Parts: sequence; structure tokens; C-alpha cells
Amino acid sequence: MQSSTHRPGLGTGWTEEPPEPDPSSPALPEPSAPSMSPSPLSASDLSPSQLGAARSTWPMDRQAAATFCAEAESVTRARLFVRITGAMWRLRPETLADTELCMSELVGNAVRHTASHRLHCRLWSARGLLFVEVDDEQGSDIPHVEQPGDDDECGRGMLLIDTFATAWGSLPRPGQVGKTVWAALPLPR
Repeated sequence: MQSSTHRPGLGTGWTEEPPEPDPSSPALPEPSAPSMSPSPLSASDLSPSQLGAARSTWPMDRQAAATFCAEAESVTRARLFVRITGAMWRLRPETLADTELCMSELVGNAVRHTASHRLHCRLWSARGLLFVEVDDEQGSDIPHVEQPGDDDECGRGMLLIDTFATAWGSLPRPGQVGKTVWAALPLPR
């Protein structure tokens, strides 16, 4: 299984193993003690591989998860999950709209392009970023941005995510079949 990480405008990195941190990039910040409140980082301070690594090393401010059957109706359910969670977290309307769009595109791609029976969706925030994640159970294809033709009715999902997300990527699920596709969105300060 390959993994990839993408930052808009920088191209997509494809590797057999998660990418090594770029020595010219700033070091991944160490998690702070829960009593300390770290200042939000600008995602531009981190490389896409560092953002991918942050998924497992940063302490979460908050998180929510839901599991859906992998069927077309799950896109609607995932959007509702985001709306309810966003309301509880008091996300700004523009952040909520971007998050809802990213989640629905990730779920839609997983439904269309994998043979999964279930999809596991997560929202979590840390250090000024909101992560949107979808785990599939069977997918091995790495998502990529396509440039659809003017008359194409589909194929714009990852292009939209690329537009709204600070960074996005795909990682294998350790010890499990399938992958996690994630997007990181900036949280307004």
C-alpha cells in the first residue's frame, strides 16, 4: 500500500513508506502537556509529511467519530454528522461549509472507489487545524487531483478538497486493510 501527502500547489508525494521529514522544514512540534495551551500553528509552517505525522502525535483538542455503511446515502449522513458536530463545536459557518464539503467528497470517493462495507469518519482538531478523516476497509488506490473536462459531470472531488484544505493525504491503516484519507482545514483564530 502506498501513502501520499499533498499540499495544494506543491504536487503529490508518492512513497512506499510514509515520507521522511524534509530536513529543510521546521521540526514537528513536540506535543505539549495538557495544562499548556499551545498557540495555533500556521499549516504553512509544516510540510505535508509533518501534517500527516501530526495525526498520531498531536494531542487532540476535541474529536468526534461516526461509522456508516458504504452506500450512496452515507454522503448525506456524513454531512449531517459534520453539521451536528460543527454546531456543538461552534464552528464558523464558512469553516462548517468547507468541512462539510470535504467530508462529503471523501465519503463519496470511498463509496465509489472502494469495495468497503463500512466507512469510519472522524473530525478532530489540534493546534489550529481541523482534520477530516475517512477510513475505508478495502481501498488501495491513492486519491489524486484530476483536471476534468468542462462537460464532465464528476471527477472534481479531490480538486475541491485541494482547494479548501490546507493539506491532504492518504495513509495505510496499520495492521488493517484499507487506508485513511485525510484533509486538514485551518480553524479561524
